[in-house]
Amino acid sequence: MNQITLGTCSPDALLSHLALYGLAAILESGGITGLRAGWNGSGDRRPYVTGPDLTGERAAEVVNRHAGQAADRGSWLHRSITLNGSPRALMSPRLTRFGDETTWRQAQENRHQVLDSLTGQRRWLDLRFVAALGEPCYWVTDRQGAIQQDSAASRLEMQPRNIGSEFVGNRLRKVADAVAARTAAQILSGLLGDSVHDEAGGDAPDSRTATGLAGPGPTDNALAWCALWGISQLPLAMRIRGMAVTTGHLGRGRQEFFYVPIWQPPWRPARLRAMLASHQLRVAASSGLDHTGRPMENPPPGATVPATVPMHTESEITAAQHWLAERGTDGLVRFPVRRFGSDNAPERRALTGEPVPLQAKVTRNHR
Repeated sequence: MNQITLGTCSPDALLSHLALYGLAAILESGGITGLRAGWNGSGDRRPYVTGPDLTGERAAEVVNRHAGQAADRGSWLHRSITLNGSPRALMSPRLTRFGDETTWRQAQENRHQVLDSLTGQRRWLDLRFVAALGEPCYWVTDRQGAIQQDSAASRLEMQPRNIGSEFVGNRLRKVADAVAARTAAQILSGLLGDSVHDEAGGDAPDSRTATGLAGPGPTDNALAWCALWGISQLPLAMRIRGMAVTTGHLGRGRQEFFYVPIWQPPWRPARLRAMLASHQLRVAASSGLDHTGRPMENPPPGATVPATVPMHTESEITAAQHWLAERGTDGLVRFPVRRFGSDNAPERRALTGEPVPLQAKVTRNHR
């Protein structure tokens, strides 16, 4: 076997895309060379990773070792900070309000220690992941001068925040422990879709292990582990004012979307990262949206101009589609994001994906 197909994954679930990105990144970080990731071209499209030296057993061992390193009590996942008398994971991007300068300084100093340690160990994937998740924000304030602490967090980090819950401590650690405790055969079975075991979520019918990347329900923990680490491939751009910009995200407030490409033949991980962060992908994904990220309104009868201003012009979108098609992209999927639960602790979730077809048909270049 030199190809691993994620058997339960489909293009209309955001978790499927993130699982592909995360698996490729984990395997590459684990020393498997010559990897490429893509989607098969049949009607029932599934994501896969392939490579000349790839075997299912070797891949499962790499994933197991990766989870084991994270589950180790000395890893950065287990660094904590005390907030309001309770320990919280230091590296979670969204945490209980800090409140005073001493706490801010302590958090920054401790986070810098983690980053220095990971750099010294050449843990590049871990550094990508931490950077992509974001951090508690101290530099963005509202009009009253109040710090907007969540403004530097990835929009892909969708752990509900009820009763102090946070991403690393309440989700990532649990999934790490579950995958680290598995055998390689059990991990491979979960990746291939031969079995679904949600140890972190107790196999509950309303499990939240997918953490907003899919709807409630059991998610195999090996697949979930890869999907959560897939966030590492979608970097974050900080802003002096306002929310940080998350790669693969459009819109704001209660009208927002995630977007991802579909492509064939497969791409190397480096090309995948470049395509995900490309301006052209963002422009093409905005088709049908106005400048605020809302779906375009139809003009009134007899009107000669659109009811709303598009995010990008038709010529810009056509040029972006042409650029993407040249590089093997044969479709886009856009995921509406909705909020569930209370306003105090809303649960954000990516809904079923909607295809955004590429109109451009060109000779492809798969460099």
